[in-house]
Amino acid sequence: MRKQIIFWIWGICAYFSLGFVHNAQANTLDLQDHIDRAQEGATIQLKQGVYKGPITITKPITIRGEPGVVIDGGQRGNVITISTDHVTLSDLTILHSGKGNEVSGIFLNKANHVHLVNNHLENVHFGIYIKNGTNNEVVGNVIKSYDDHFSARGNGIHIFKGKDNRIANNEIRQVQDGIYFDFSTEVEVTHNVIVDSRYGMHFMYSNHITATNNVIKRNITGLMVMDSSNITFLDNAISEQFHFRGFGVLIYQSKNILLKQNEIIRNSVAVSFEKAENTEVSRNIIAANQVGLEFRRENKNNLFFENNFVANILSANVGNTSLSLDNGEKGNYWDDYRSFDITGDLIGEIPYKAGSIYDHLLQRQPLWQFFFESPAIQIWSRAETMFPSFGVAEVYDNKPLVEPLDLKRNGEIKENNRSFSLLLLSLTLIGSALLIIYKGRKYR
Repeated sequence: MRKQIIFWIWGICAYFSLGFVHNAQANTLDLQDHIDRAQEGATIQLKQGVYKGPITITKPITIRGEPGVVIDGGQRGNVITISTDHVTLSDLTILHSGKGNEVSGIFLNKANHVHLVNNHLENVHFGIYIKNGTNNEVVGNVIKSYDDHFSARGNGIHIFKGKDNRIANNEIRQVQDGIYFDFSTEVEVTHNVIVDSRYGMHFMYSNHITATNNVIKRNITGLMVMDSSNITFLDNAISEQFHFRGFGVLIYQSKNILLKQNEIIRNSVAVSFEKAENTEVSRNIIAANQVGLEFRRENKNNLFFENNFVANILSANVGNTSLSLDNGEKGNYWDDYRSFDITGDLIGEIPYKAGSIYDHLLQRQPLWQFFFESPAIQIWSRAETMFPSFGVAEVYDNKPLVEPLDLKRNGEIKENNRSFSLLLLSLTLIGSALLIIYKGRKYR
């Protein structure tokens, strides 16, 4: 009797053990077989578990994951390769791609109308690589590379050629470059968060791209624009690129760039231009940077107006470039500007000169920063405004604003109720000065 009981117990345990093994195997099925069996246009709903990659999708299908679905590439090539149109992947966790050129968590090869939504990619070389693809949508994904130096990682989202792609609401961290635009055109980039990488966004030979409402933070450089054109940056927050070689925004050999209504704060250099052409910088908050505005080499036909330059160690580092920092009607607010508004139009009567001998010397002797805003340096800077020949370059804001713009209210300048009284006071002071000069000469 005891032997029979033991036998039955062993049989029941064996049955459930076999069932457990079967379920575990079901959760680690070769997903490729499941995809190959599906009809075109089918929807595959994956249940919780670990599915083995790499996989290749060559037919229009939709793959959705329940919570806890993981596709593990086993560090062999791309985890998922898509080489057809009209594919949707959503709610998947994608892990462990291989490493190498273009190797990715999700690789799109000449695929169009693909939707990648709410996926989590981690420990992948490139996150999502779109090669020669159009009308693709990458929305709500979380992307993180391996724990290597940034030079050994791939980019979070890489777009090579193609057009009309949309990148929105993604969180990208710890990659080489957050979003890399490589010979790309007509891309909408909105509401993404990119942190702890080399470049937040990197533009090479690309054009007609609009980037709005993105957060770019704690990278080496926030926006790197090189050999590109017709790029719009609107309402982005670009902060804490404090690397000694870092920039909030660097525009190199590019043209027709619009940088408007952005918040560019706490960077080594907020905005730097080198061989930039036909660029507009307007209505930005540029604050608490080591250098607010920097110019290198020759820059042509660039407009700067209605920006607030506040609490930067150096407002502008102008090098040897000569240019204007206003649009002919309005300039910018500079918190180190020292003059008066006699006419009450909120525009100072003396032009603001960007850069100074002190700024120039500071580049060679960083320890001179100890004297920043000291009385001696203030007198020195004042003397430069009175005797322009003392300066280092002809860089002027001829319409400097005496009050900061309220950019949170569309930059409207409030009417100054003190206009008449200030004008009267100014005329009184001028009259008094002339009287003193006259009397002084009379009693010689």
